[in-house]
Amino acid sequence: MNKSLTYLLYFTLYTIVLLFFGKGGFKKTKNARDFFVAVNSLGLAVSIATFTATWFSAASMQGLSGSLYAYGYNTVLYAVVPWFLGATLLVLLASRLKSHDIITLPEYFHLRYQSRSLQAAGGLVIVMTYILYIIIQIRGFGIVVSEFLDINYTFAIILVYMFVMYTTFGGLFSVARTDSLNIFLIIAGTLLAAGLVLRDVGGVTAMHQQAALISTRPFPAAPMATAPGALLDPFAKGAYPPLLTFTSFFGWGLGLAANPQYAMRITSAKDTRTAIRMICLSVVLLAAMYLCMFIIGIGSRVLQPAIETIHSADEVLPYVINNVIYSRFSGVILVSIMAAAISTANSQLLVAASGFSYDIYRNLVNPRVSDEKMLLLNRAFIFVAGTISLILSMNPPDSLLIYGGYIWGFFSVTFLLPLYGGLFWKKACREGAMASFAGGLLMMVACMLLGTEARFQLHPAFPGFLVSCAIFFPVCLKYQRPRSAE
Repeated sequence: MNKSLTYLLYFTLYTIVLLFFGKGGFKKTKNARDFFVAVNSLGLAVSIATFTATWFSAASMQGLSGSLYAYGYNTVLYAVVPWFLGATLLVLLASRLKSHDIITLPEYFHLRYQSRSLQAAGGLVIVMTYILYIIIQIRGFGIVVSEFLDINYTFAIILVYMFVMYTTFGGLFSVARTDSLNIFLIIAGTLLAAGLVLRDVGGVTAMHQQAALISTRPFPAAPMATAPGALLDPFAKGAYPPLLTFTSFFGWGLGLAANPQYAMRITSAKDTRTAIRMICLSVVLLAAMYLCMFIIGIGSRVLQPAIETIHSADEVLPYVINNVIYSRFSGVILVSIMAAAISTANSQLLVAASGFSYDIYRNLVNPRVSDEKMLLLNRAFIFVAGTISLILSMNPPDSLLIYGGYIWGFFSVTFLLPLYGGLFWKKACREGAMASFAGGLLMMVACMLLGTEARFQLHPAFPGFLVSCAIFFPVCLKYQRPRSAE
């Protein structure tokens, strides 16, 4: 049996099982609370599954492994360490946020600051950023399916579009059920891939000894050849300078800490204890999965020091699975990459729908909208937003990992201070929250337009966050309107 036919069988089986898992949510979903937070009823096991599956996206699986392949362990400092530092802040968030009866994160802004405008602004940022971020998942799926099934990229991304539409239409009940399936497949795929790579490189020690000697250009479009020892150097021998590496925390790290998709997982848990345990246990599981990704990324470079037929780091993992470590298990690894893309995309579409229908439409236009109309509006928006992401995916970004850090940066410069300040600082006020939200957003956009990363080795979220802080605290102190910490 040839490769393409084998992969097609795996793909078909996955499709059937996914359809079965996803159908249950349609019956349970009756209103907005059902749709967005599953009636705040999720237990520990399913909460861990949906939290982890949402986190471990195409950026983790393809973007991270490809960047490790090209630049080595600097990628850990650039992305993984910030992610885990951001997760520690999520524990603090869970300790306070869960006590509020909210459906969306921007709804907290309305409750805390008595500002419908701030809630609507938060909803708008959510809509814009998630439509852009879902491109990562669509591109990741498209690369994998086009490589393995030998089909056109455009047709491949239409397939993921249909998968995501189906699993999201049932709301969080459907998403959580399919996430339970997907995280099992993701874990199986990462373990298998790491095991195959370790087998072929001769173990962890041999892998690092050989990685230190590599001096090739990873793929033709890479900006430079790898300097000997750069794969093991924390700053890739100058390819990623310390300033850029450390300021990435203000994009990936603080962006994760203020990210609405994780806040919704906190609110959907059945109680505060479950929410905190969900985060802690998920981080342990994710740490093991990332260790596998480190092996896959560095080990793949040892096995194939240069790949002449790819154009970006995001294509490394599919190529290696299909051509370097191919085995009878490659179909499982294929499905695991697809699962990573789908499980994140459907969660993000759900959050984007909440931003539009709940934080903008219900908040500003029709506060008494019926449950039936609300569900219809959610599904209509999911269709429109998914279609826009699909169209934008026709011309995707060059690097999933760098692009994702930019998108998450928007949450760090807008949501972080109004959220954590409101929860933990009595003097946080509406004026400070709104001004810092706007100031941080404008500064980050300006830095992106000016190219601060290329010109000054500064992640654009860093100046945006500094401006947000410089506005938030003085303005709140000026207005001196103490409120009880929420």
